[in-house]
Order: sequence, then structure tokens, then C-alpha cells
Amino acid sequence: MRLRPKPASSKRRSAGTILAKHATSIHPMNPSDEEPRVISADGPINRRTALIEQRRREAADLPAHPEVRERVLRIHLRNAMGAPLAEQLAPERTGTQQAPSGLLIGAGVLVACGTVLGLLGVIQSSGLTILGGAAIAVLGLAGMVWARRQAGQATQAAPAQPLFDPATLDAFDRVLEDASNDLGEVALQRLTAIKESVVRIAIHAKGVDEHFTNEDRMYLRECLRRYVPDTLEAFLRVPAAQRQSPLLDGQASAETTMLRQLSSLHEEVTQREKKIGRSAAEGLMKQDRFLASKRSR
Repeated sequence: MRLRPKPASSKRRSAGTILAKHATSIHPMNPSDEEPRVISADGPINRRTALIEQRRREAADLPAHPEVRERVLRIHLRNAMGAPLAEQLAPERTGTQQAPSGLLIGAGVLVACGTVLGLLGVIQSSGLTILGGAAIAVLGLAGMVWARRQAGQATQAAPAQPLFDPATLDAFDRVLEDASNDLGEVALQRLTAIKESVVRIAIHAKGVDEHFTNEDRMYLRECLRRYVPDTLEAFLRVPAAQRQSPLLDGQASAETTMLRQLSSLHEEVTQREKKIGRSAAEGLMKQDRFLASKRSR
């Protein structure tokens, strides 16, 4: 029995029917059955909210013991913003050892010479030599006592008043520690920039002159004591759910206002730092003018 091949048209019809059914199963013809092209997630949707959410999860996972919890929070804050200002600007607890003065060295030489001369007189059984050596040794001892007394008075002299007192630094660090869990990455970066500028100013500020005035010193102190803490405390008083919404009609949100105030404070601190730089460069400019006046004509 011989099999007859099916017509090519029937093959094309059957293939077309299968493809049509397959296409209908993949892409429904009814537009109402299509799924919406919306991506949803249970987590945060950007870096700022991700950072805040991460801190809240870490705070929730902290141990229940208050001391351990406080220690872990301080470690997180140190990693984000560096060491506290009170720690960075703490005065050295060990005094610097001063080099001996020339008078003290000379007095020591006299004592040594008088001792050698006295021993020589004892060997030679010469009373005059012994008396001369004793006189020289006594004179050297008197010089050593007077030199040490002068050095002690210079050491006990009252040091210059620091730019920032320890109480202000401690209060500023506590405010940052309390607010760190509710601040975004941008706010932490601006606070870190303010801290770094304050540290450089405290190290290089020597006194008051025509560039760096008493008003500048007062502004820097009040910036740590009032301006920055007041901005953060006012921001934290706004409910967390309303910090992204406009404060009033046509105004910025609470977070935007807080960031703008931190930027303004950082700019003012930076201006004071530049004034200290100009004061430090005054000696170099005087030397430049002196050398210019000595040039050959």
C-alpha cells in the first residue's frame, strides 16, 4: 500500500494555526488582561532612604543592655563622622620636656670642674686647691638652682585660652550622637565637613589680629554651642513622616531647609578658616616686601 503525501497547503495551514494559538497564549488579545508595567519593592527606593532604613534596622538589632547599645552606636557614629571633637581637640596630658638652658649647662660644667679640682687637691694634699674647687662647685650649684627656678616659673605661666572650651565640645558631640540615626547621608557629610574645618581652625588659630578678629572667635564658639545644635534639634522636632513634605505652601521641606542651613554654616566656618590662613601668611608677605626692598637697583 502506498502512502500519499499531504498537500503543502495543509502543512502551511496547520503550522499557521499552531503559531496563532501560541501567540494568543503568550500575548492575550484582550488589553484588559495585560499586567501593569510597574516595579514595586518592599525596601527603600534610593540611597538616602536606604541609609536611614539601614540605621534603623541596626538600631533595632542592637543588644538590649544600655551600655552595650550606647557603645555600638558610638562605633557607628565614629565610622560615619570620625572621632568626636572633644577627643580630637583634647589637650595633651603629658607636658612637653623642655631642652636645658645654656645657664643650666654652664652651671653643671662649673660643678664638674670644682669637683675635679677638689679631688686633685686631696691627692696633692693642697688645702688651697681644695678650697678653690669647693668654691667653684658651690658657685655652679647656686647657678643650677637659679636656672631651675627660672625654668619652673616659665612652665607655670598661664597658657593661652583655647578657642573652644571642653564643655562646648562635649555638648556638640552629644547632639550629633543623638541626631545621627535620623539624618541622611548628605547631612552627615556636611556635618563632617564642619567638624574637619573646626579641627583645623583650633590647631592653627593663634590669636586675634586684623584678619581673624574677636567677632570671628565668637562666631565659631556660638556655631558649636548654638547654631548647629539648634538646627538639628528643630529638624528632629518635625515628625519623621512629614520631613519630606513642604513646610507650608510654596516652601521647601524640613530636610531641604535643614541642609540649606548646614551649608550656610559650613560656608561661614570656611570663611573664618581662610582668615586664619591670611593671618599666618602675613609674616611671609612681610619677608617678601623686605626682600623686594633689598634688590639691587
